[in-house]
Amino acid sequence: MAAAVLGPNTSEVQKKRRIVGRIRCKNVKSDCPKVDCNDAISLPGQCCKICPEVYRNGTDKGNSDGFSEDDDKSDMNNKEYAALLTPRSSSMIKSSTGLGEPMQAGLAAGRFMFLHKSLHYSFVHNDDMPRPKYVQFVDSEGNVVEEQEVTINNYQQETRKICGVWRKIPRVYRKLLKEEKLHAALVTEKVGSDNDRFLGGRVAKQKYVSSEMYSSLLEPSTQVESGGMAVITVSPSTGSIYLNLMFNGDFDEERDIAIAVRIADASGSGVEETVTIPKISYDTNSIEVRSILELEQLQSLSRGTLFIVVYSPKNPDFKLIGFIQARTTCDIFDTVLEPEDSQAVPGGLAWVYPLPDGSWSYNIQLAPEHQPQSVKIETGRKVLEDLQFKTLGSNMTRQIVSGMGPRHYQLLYEENIYLSIVTDKSNLRGRLSYRIFGDSQLSDAPMMLESNTKVAADLRTQGLIWIGVDHDCGLNYQLTLSQRPQSDLMRLEIMETLGLSSKGLPVKSYVLDNFEASEHEGIYNDFSKFTFAHLKAGDAMFKVVRVNDSSLLASSVIKNVRVPTSCLPTAVIDNIVNPDYSLDLAEDDASAPVANGKCFYDGKMRDEYSQWTPVNDTCSICNCYKGQAKCESVICPALGCSNPVLLTGECCRSCLSTERSSTNRGQGCNVEGDRFHPAGSSWHPYMPPNGFMVCTTCTCRSDTLSVECTRQKCPALDCAPEVAVFPKPLSCCKVCPPKKEIDPDTINDAVAQQKLGPSESEILAAGGCKFRDELHENGAEWNHRIEPFGYIPCVSCTCTSGDTKCGRKKCPTLTCDVKVQIPGECCEKCGTSSESPPSHMSRPSPYSSKSASSSPLSRYRKPPSKHRTKTAHSQ
Repeated sequence: MAAAVLGPNTSEVQKKRRIVGRIRCKNVKSDCPKVDCNDAISLPGQCCKICPEVYRNGTDKGNSDGFSEDDDKSDMNNKEYAALLTPRSSSMIKSSTGLGEPMQAGLAAGRFMFLHKSLHYSFVHNDDMPRPKYVQFVDSEGNVVEEQEVTINNYQQETRKICGVWRKIPRVYRKLLKEEKLHAALVTEKVGSDNDRFLGGRVAKQKYVSSEMYSSLLEPSTQVESGGMAVITVSPSTGSIYLNLMFNGDFDEERDIAIAVRIADASGSGVEETVTIPKISYDTNSIEVRSILELEQLQSLSRGTLFIVVYSPKNPDFKLIGFIQARTTCDIFDTVLEPEDSQAVPGGLAWVYPLPDGSWSYNIQLAPEHQPQSVKIETGRKVLEDLQFKTLGSNMTRQIVSGMGPRHYQLLYEENIYLSIVTDKSNLRGRLSYRIFGDSQLSDAPMMLESNTKVAADLRTQGLIWIGVDHDCGLNYQLTLSQRPQSDLMRLEIMETLGLSSKGLPVKSYVLDNFEASEHEGIYNDFSKFTFAHLKAGDAMFKVVRVNDSSLLASSVIKNVRVPTSCLPTAVIDNIVNPDYSLDLAEDDASAPVANGKCFYDGKMRDEYSQWTPVNDTCSICNCYKGQAKCESVICPALGCSNPVLLTGECCRSCLSTERSSTNRGQGCNVEGDRFHPAGSSWHPYMPPNGFMVCTTCTCRSDTLSVECTRQKCPALDCAPEVAVFPKPLSCCKVCPPKKEIDPDTINDAVAQQKLGPSESEILAAGGCKFRDELHENGAEWNHRIEPFGYIPCVSCTCTSGDTKCGRKKCPTLTCDVKVQIPGECCEKCGTSSESPPSHMSRPSPYSSKSASSSPLSRYRKPPSKHRTKTAHSQ
């Protein structure tokens, strides 16, 4: 496969974003051996299923890629890596491969954990660096071997981290990783453009990543192309602190450089150590520092006010400084909260993670039966802290805990911290377990699996499940049960619940996998776009089922799942489709129908040609046409009275006195499917798929409650019909164009003919076109007009050598926060945050994700809707 590169390469491979060596399990399913059982199971990190008996007997290690066990053991010995990303280290990639320009300023640090043939990565960067759009892994020749789009969720917003996982790394790239020949890059501009910018650094072995408790990003004071990072471990009992520093910079000499490291608090008091480096390297240098902190510094450490200064006494221009914060790796702790009385009502769940300022976010969700009375952090039965909890609604509690010292950090990572919650129903308790961030954590919160109380007591279980949908439209899940029920084998299913409430729709179920342990994770890749629409709308549920008798053990309704728009059915908003001819749509056109016939909208399946009013926008009308849901804002008719009134339930005013309207209150006409118009109201009829008939006005008569529609009558013209024009795009009647005045001083035939322009025969002879009684010169481009809708901005026609061709315009992909629809134009444009488009312009897609909540990172632009390969995750 050809290689793609980071720089502004304009080759076809670069445009298509091919990535070297991409391997997916679904590509090798046909190569899996046949199994001799009906209840085959999948094991984590394997592509092929095996029989449970084979797994229990240990006769199959499941090496789906054919690698030897020695390879895996060797890889596990080198599972911790780190990378320092600066303009200086980026130039090393450029100088050897000829890539595009690196960023001139910016600083980032990465941590990497190699687990089960997958590389989990975490990045932090400084405020001067624009928000990255992509994470890339590059070999020493500049080939992009993996690229993942940066996405966002609440965790990454609050922690200001970029999190993700490169799954199932091919053996050749595992070898590069082990040999430290792999580079990581954060790309902040579109790859292949002239203004491509990236920040990169070599991924090197770092044996202290797993034991890291704190981190620091060291920013330069003067040398903007340099920077550093620190991996920090603290001993709570002795107060000793250990730092592993990686940095680069300019020095006057190359050998025996003295580097001073000062650790101080806000008052300036602290400790300082000096280390001598025998030889300075250009891109990355590493030193180790040990010291002892006083009690005051330990307290500053827990408050996030302790900082590090790295400088060289003989090189005054070299100085790095940074605050000590939570460790760079993307960490989450969660637990299932069980009632002490096993026969009590269901319990709840909790998840916890550190914040950059040293505080911790505790998030607790309880079953509806519980009302919390106290929340405590314990180790064993010793209370460490009593939380002042705050209820956020729906039995959701969140508390930010500040001042957590190194001892608490150590206990958390050792999984020796418990949450104890006293409610009005029971005492709930659970031990926090460590989770490294993966694609399953793409949603904002886990979901609670509630036990089925109708089954036998020894089969009851409760738990939690994380789910996330990546940009490859794979459903990633991570399941934890509080205890393994007395069942030989369990099955995880997803069931669409829309068919349970909607008559005529089937009830669909999907088997994700069979499993035996109390913890299980995996990926399911075979959902349709409509199934993802059900997941996003909350019309689906998880089920844990016993295999041998299909009894339900635990379940949860799926809520608040983030689904990329590329994985959802397409809905077109405020776009009138040309009824006179079919448009030639490209295969990759985002507006092409995704399914024949029915449409899914507002949680319901709609029949083709049906029309309805959206739930959250009563002043719009939608219709289903060729598998697409199309919505338009109501167009109000012009009125001839001076004091029109607005009737209840209507979007447009009508010519009707208030006294007369009160006599017909509650009465009206039912038209256009389920739409009701009060007596006396007027409107333009809606005719799908063409839209509103603006030249026709209908009225619900107050006396007979019948509908009368009249078409606007046009006055006689003083000119020939073929020369008449429409004054406005939505005008119903043509008018005569203004007459061209000819200078009386030059009114000879030749000059007059030249001023009036070429004749019809001359235009046609020169390759022009006559389209719908209108003349167009060769090469002309115009918007086609459809009566009575006017000019359609999204449909353009061109005249080429006497041949007229019309087609839909393609709009460029916008990467800005604010998109504005200009009246009369087809494509949206970027606007400022102060611009608020009117309700009839740029209405959001019914399937578009809600905007992210306000955060310190709200100034950054959102990730582009056009995705590339797989997903990564951002702050």
